Amino acid sequence: MNFDQLNTFISVVETGSFQKTAKTKYVSQRSVSQSMQKLEEELGFELFKRGKNKIIVTDQGQAFFLKTKEMLHSYFVEINSLRHQTTSVHQEFKIGYFSPFEGALMRKQVYAFSKKYPNIKFKITEESIEHLISDVSLGILDMAYILDYGSQEFLTKNLTSKTVFQSTMVIGVSKLNPLSQNNTFPIKALKDKPMLYYSPEKTNYLKHAFLATLPEAYQNIPVARVSTIEQMQTLVTANQANAYYPDGLIQLGSNTESEISYLPLQGNENSQKFKIQSIYPKQSKKCNLIKQFLG
Repeated sequence: MNFDQLNTFISVVETGSFQKTAKTKYVSQRSVSQSMQKLEEELGFELFKRGKNKIIVTDQGQAFFLKTKEMLHSYFVEINSLRHQTTSVHQEFKIGYFSPFEGALMRKQVYAFSKKYPNIKFKITEESIEHLISDVSLGILDMAYILDYGSQEFLTKNLTSKTVFQSTMVIGVSKLNPLSQNNTFPIKALKDKPMLYYSPEKTNYLKHAFLATLPEAYQNIPVARVSTIEQMQTLVTANQANAYYPDGLIQLGSNTESEISYLPLQGNENSQKFKIQSIYPKQSKKCNLIKQFLG
């Protein structure tokens, strides 16, 4: 498996044709077909269903397409960043965040800080909560924004934290659903549809945190991770699922949808409190910079 294969695969999915991809890459259609067949053999599953003069992307192929685009995008962003690194007076500040919700809060702070200190060069990473904790502990990141929700412990002995935001989790419900007209989301309705949460990487942190806040009778409801905000919002909008969100941060970002109502969980508001914590090493060369950034 190589970059040329993956780029060819992306082109085939986007054009819907081996022939069109072959023309754009100035190779034969047979070459494209053989490359995709070899890729399927390496992966161990079908990417396409082949018919007469047409191809259909399989479910596994569609999932692999999304992951491949995300991976290649991250790779080229990183390469481009390395190409433009200089030995100037810029000081690098590496920050991680968990989701676009915390990302919106981070952007406001980055903007305000950059106005005061234009020589700071920011490097930003989106990762799972577990990955962020690990990267800050190892010094790969200078600090990270963590969604502190439920009763789970996340700080290690070498990390400290500061609360930068707090509110409650709310349930997103399609306005096609009559429940969207309520002031609160009935807890019994948790069994009506699958419950979704967002994470850029595979993680059970938010799933376990959410289930732990519920009465015992509801701790086995189906809860599933979604890897893109767009997919989660679409499924909720179509009334195929509900999802849980950090209230207050939805409004900061660009993810508020007129088709979705965000409701507190009935009788469970206190257990749904969360904090956004900035975590960073207790002993760090950049402690003063981090404290200035956080105010």
